[in-house]
Amino acid sequence: MDNCFSYHMPTKIVFGNGEINNIAKYINGRKTILITSNGFVKRGMVDKIKSITDTIVEVFTDVKSHPEFKDLETTYNQIHKHAFELILSLGGGSVLDASKFFSVYNESKDASFVTDIIKGNVSKENYQTIPVISIPTTAGTGSEITPWATIWDMDEKKKYSLHLPELFSEVAIYDPTLTLSVPKDITIQTGLDTLSHALESIWNKNANEITINYAIKSAKLIVDNLVSLSNNLESIEYRDNIMKACMYAGLAFSNTQTAIAHGMSYYITANKGVDHGIACSFTLPMLIDNVIGKYDFIDASLKEIFGELNSNKLRSILKELNVSTEFGDYGVSDEELSKLKNSLQNNQRAGNSLVKLI
Repeated sequence: MDNCFSYHMPTKIVFGNGEINNIAKYINGRKTILITSNGFVKRGMVDKIKSITDTIVEVFTDVKSHPEFKDLETTYNQIHKHAFELILSLGGGSVLDASKFFSVYNESKDASFVTDIIKGNVSKENYQTIPVISIPTTAGTGSEITPWATIWDMDEKKKYSLHLPELFSEVAIYDPTLTLSVPKDITIQTGLDTLSHALESIWNKNANEITINYAIKSAKLIVDNLVSLSNNLESIEYRDNIMKACMYAGLAFSNTQTAIAHGMSYYITANKGVDHGIACSFTLPMLIDNVIGKYDFIDASLKEIFGELNSNKLRSILKELNVSTEFGDYGVSDEELSKLKNSLQNNQRAGNSLVKLI
């Protein structure tokens, strides 16, 4: 690990139960588009936000899980018919990522321009961004404090990344009470996504003392709380701890990016339909086994997190959460696994990794 490093985090972070009630002071009178999902309309959250601030000029709720270009482009062209100064993003990772897509524009305000930037058809220039305030409602994405968004093209079976330095949220508001209604399966998936963010930012070529400290804090919170939360979903204490874990992981991988587990996960999600949080975490014990003994700082970090230098504790946690660690259980054959390993040779996320697959 290099002793010369830098760290950048321009996002204002606000953490606390009920902090959503203070949203008006962060909006600060600006004309605002609210991006959320239909579930929050049904829960009355849109009406609540409108009762707190009178600056919402339009609400868009049709954001699907794993946002795709074709859907985002349609909504983008509807959104940009309105005059607004701010995007308020309330939801899980899909909503936060979609909001970043909507944030980018040029003079013509044409969605195809954003798609072309993401797919590398045009250079990353001559664009502007609209500020985003992000309010995550799951404890797993980290998108609220990173400068990138994941966009999918399921026709191509491919994941793309929108990455611009201006896409850090202006404000990230963590209100653990908003996660109380998250069901058990999503709670587990997003919690394991957080664990993957944390561990992947440790065995990472871009790791430094700051990111490692955040990653360790995050991973320990997941190890100590996720199983308990899965058995007691109404515990605000556990919800609070898992949301802090999400925040700390975001503070880590916002500066390192993810690594090989995420590199593998995109194929598994696109081709096998496995939820992202599971797809990027069931390989973690195997990766731990592969990296032990190769780097002193990684060994020290893993021992601090798990209390031992092996993958046994994590395997036990995954077993309690009913998460298999076998590729075959996700429909990945030995032949496909070989092809997947070969595909990682030109994968950017895998290129960040200090872990190599055997």
